[in-house]
Amino acid sequence: MRNTGDQGSAAEADQPVDGAGYGPASPSETGETSRGKSLGVDLCLSHPELVLTEAVESSPDITVRPEQMVDDGTSSFVVIEAVGEGLDQFETELERDSTVCESVVLDWTETNRVYRVEVADSAVRLTPSLVRAGGRALDIKGTSGQWLVHAQFRSRAALSQFRSDCSDRNITFRLDRLYWTSGEVNAGACGLTADQQVALETAHSEGYFDVPRGISQAELADKLGISPSAMSQRIRRGMDQVVGSELGLSDE
Repeated sequence: MRNTGDQGSAAEADQPVDGAGYGPASPSETGETSRGKSLGVDLCLSHPELVLTEAVESSPDITVRPEQMVDDGTSSFVVIEAVGEGLDQFETELERDSTVCESVVLDWTETNRVYRVEVADSAVRLTPSLVRAGGRALDIKGTSGQWLVHAQFRSRAALSQFRSDCSDRNITFRLDRLYWTSGEVNAGACGLTADQQVALETAHSEGYFDVPRGISQAELADKLGISPSAMSQRIRRGMDQVVGSELGLSDE
């Protein structure tokens, strides 16, 4: 799910995306062709009428990921995966969610369930305007009433267009990370999962591996919206995977 490349600084990510001099330099400013670069972003978006937000907000221990979206011309459906404790409560909240017409369980385990959800006509949708602006969603995760979106845009202007669309619909838009990618798909570098790669990238950029450390593990966990225990596991397992991959070591 991850597509990494030339990462901008944290200071760049905090700047507006509109206007000359803000954000990473454009491909034309760096001598790169537009076909060789695209803009990678991590966004946090929220609005009470975004699809499934009510159920996600009422179930803080659950993380929801959309897997597939289908529109048959009369109805819109989304297949979602819900992970965490309290799935029975989440299912109850799903039935109450005003953005949902109907939900059907497709698969389930003790800590994981997959649903087909029919989306209400009144619900606010993210991906159509994101794609229309010139972007694509690489990963979307809903937790505690917010939607964390890892996306790729063809240009800074495309990202600005999407931000404008969000503003027009009163969708709260927070830009967490902004960088130019090399255009080469590098999903799962060293065999990392998407979550492990995000954890290690964030730890590196925030100075977790510096001596002395620039940020604590608890602070990192807070930045990613996960528990300190989950952060610890992602870093340890991610580092183990990187070391094993780079040194050619086998688990056998």
